[in-house]
Amino acid sequence: MTLSSLRMFALLTASFVLAACDDPAAAGAHERSYGSKSKGGECPPWECGYNTAEVNGRTIRELNLDGVANSDGVRILGFAAPAGLLGNYKLAVEGDELVARDGAKTLRGAALIGATIVVDTVGLLKLPTTITIAGYTEQQAWAEGAAKVPSYTLVYPDAGALLGVRDVCNSDPLGPLTSSAVVLGGETYDLESKTVNPGQDRWLTIACAGSAAAKLRLMNYGPQSDFDGEGHPATPAQRQATLKMLTADYCGGGESYTANGTPLAWENAAGTVQTSTKLGALEAVWSASGALCLEATRLADAAVDCELPSCESLGEDPLAQGEWITHLPE
Repeated sequence: MTLSSLRMFALLTASFVLAACDDPAAAGAHERSYGSKSKGGECPPWECGYNTAEVNGRTIRELNLDGVANSDGVRILGFAAPAGLLGNYKLAVEGDELVARDGAKTLRGAALIGATIVVDTVGLLKLPTTITIAGYTEQQAWAEGAAKVPSYTLVYPDAGALLGVRDVCNSDPLGPLTSSAVVLGGETYDLESKTVNPGQDRWLTIACAGSAAAKLRLMNYGPQSDFDGEGHPATPAQRQATLKMLTADYCGGGESYTANGTPLAWENAAGTVQTSTKLGALEAVWSASGALCLEATRLADAAVDCELPSCESLGEDPLAQGEWITHLPE
């Protein structure tokens, strides 16, 4: 597909989506206890969230910048800068953020609003679909001292949707168009085994609000995020421990013992992520292999299919043995 064709796709969709842009100044205007479901109301999207990212029923959770098809056969066909910008911009992910470069010229953040990513599926008679960056905001990180987290509204044409477009993270045709996805670069996640696949050069993960990968990013554990304040990311083992903790994969084999919206309080070993919720019973201490010990389960009726020691076995400071410690809220 030629660059002029890509620009035509952008023009066709821009009129639908530019009205959905969020106000970056409003991002991070308040803080809350992110470890627990809100009391007296619905669970906020970044805590409970939407479905996995998809277009026309096919997942775009993982995309390759060089056009290699993902497990669902979806591949990137091309990229076009917002209408009116000339140049041969190439899409990339840097610092767990979408960027587009054309030589010395760079687009990032709100400058990407109106840009389009064209995808198609492998096979005959598959028509390209345009994903438009319709909005941008910066979410308050859940980690002390961490930079705000770029998030995006990504939409594609759908005649059955209220505005003629559908958010990739919301399968409801009447659902809101909100900045509901973050990006993680060079890494993918196995949802069955609850494991991290690091070192995936030229791959990116689109993580919808409320997903474990999105929470991992908000906690400043992204593969390209500055975890230690010196420019270094968390290690793959630290990221996998976070994934195991968020999904309640006690036994480490990929089985999850939690449900969407289940309250939880957490603290990491670095002391950068803590919740203000009053602590109840200790649940577990977590490593990349799952729970190192178990005192209580997130779901009261969970029948855990493995035997784990009491957390007393880890000594007076059990968190020193793992990456995370979790409690049930009081």
